[in-house]
Amino acid sequence: MRNSRSGFPGMFILVLLIAAGTTAAFGSGFSIFEQGAKATGMGGAFTATADDPSAMFYNVAGIAYQRHLSVLIGGTAINFNNEFRGEEGTFPGPQGTAHYQAHTFIPPNAYAVVPIGENLSFGIAAFSAFGLRTDWANNDTFSGRFISQDANLKTVSIQPSLAWKTSNGKFAIGAGYEYRAATITLDRNVPAINPFTQRIVDVVHARLTSDRDHDTGFTAGLIFAPTDTLRFGASYRASQDIKFGGNATFTQIPTGNAQLDGIIKATRLPPAQGISATLPFPSTLSAGVATTAIPNWTVEFDYNRAEWSRFKSLDVAFDVTPANNLSVAENWKDSSSYRIGANHPVTENWDVRLGAVYDESPQPVEAVGPLLPDSDRIGVSFGLGYASGPWRLEATEFVLHFMDRNTLGRNDNQFNGTYKTSANLIGLNIGYVF
Repeated sequence: MRNSRSGFPGMFILVLLIAAGTTAAFGSGFSIFEQGAKATGMGGAFTATADDPSAMFYNVAGIAYQRHLSVLIGGTAINFNNEFRGEEGTFPGPQGTAHYQAHTFIPPNAYAVVPIGENLSFGIAAFSAFGLRTDWANNDTFSGRFISQDANLKTVSIQPSLAWKTSNGKFAIGAGYEYRAATITLDRNVPAINPFTQRIVDVVHARLTSDRDHDTGFTAGLIFAPTDTLRFGASYRASQDIKFGGNATFTQIPTGNAQLDGIIKATRLPPAQGISATLPFPSTLSAGVATTAIPNWTVEFDYNRAEWSRFKSLDVAFDVTPANNLSVAENWKDSSSYRIGANHPVTENWDVRLGAVYDESPQPVEAVGPLLPDSDRIGVSFGLGYASGPWRLEATEFVLHFMDRNTLGRNDNQFNGTYKTSANLIGLNIGYVF
């Protein structure tokens, strides 16, 4: 008991410190569903299983069954490979081929569970459930630089939770309060027609940077286990709207023509000023069924639904020069994902996990572009779990293939071509059960 009391406060502080270092990634839309290596190893099919502290993200009711003080800390390293290729007969044409700048994104997660009495559990979680980074290489010459050069959305959520189960373990409910903070930066160049050559030139670099702003919401879940081999789970996470304030700065780009530069400075260079915008985040609903009817196997199937139809447009208002206001039509639709996963203990210490997912994109073809080129995707995962005494180690490899997305000549910005994307995700969590 002495070790338990001395170790937990340090781990609890570490939970919050890890959250402060969150960075961005890119999931369906701009969600990040990979919030625990065990769950990711099962393809994210974890709503009914929910048997480690990451249940606070997947289904908070699951912590009611966790009857020991425990912590779980880790993250997911995400690497993307994206190629844009223009097509003959439409802008920007084959010469517009481009790739993402190489980045490794590591959204962290951290969880702590404290049982109270026989039937109640308290938990606290820190995770990054949404994020986005589309940073194009050679962005000063990238053919889509007048639409977007680099977009960066970072979020962090802190979630205290409570869950209760019946004494016979057949039913559990839980709920959590989510505080979500976020920042956004957007970079792009502004063009003009050189009146002396009649050619398009870059004249201004615009950078929009938000403050760290926040909203609050909740999550709730339930688990029903009618038999020893069957378990149903359902989980809901509420929508949020974060209202951002921030600043816009405009830097003139020399054209090499002093007369043109003077005209741009006098007529096309706005002053630095405040901006405001609201970004809607979707509600999500998950339902799953898990069975242990096959000896030494847990198999689960999940269905997830995200309310992306809330994202109608991306609007940015400028305090001083409202003529510069942005309104980018998005018109997203609600989307679904289908997940199947399995966990198989192979020895007393080792588990093997397998999973697969089909995830629909919410983004209509008209909105596909350099700011966010989303598409339907399929993924497969393989994971290992190791337990020794109080220690737990979880590792997962998750390969995600995005269907090629052609704008079909219908892009709202008349920037047309095909996006090819793939991603490799490596998840790692370390846990300790006191």
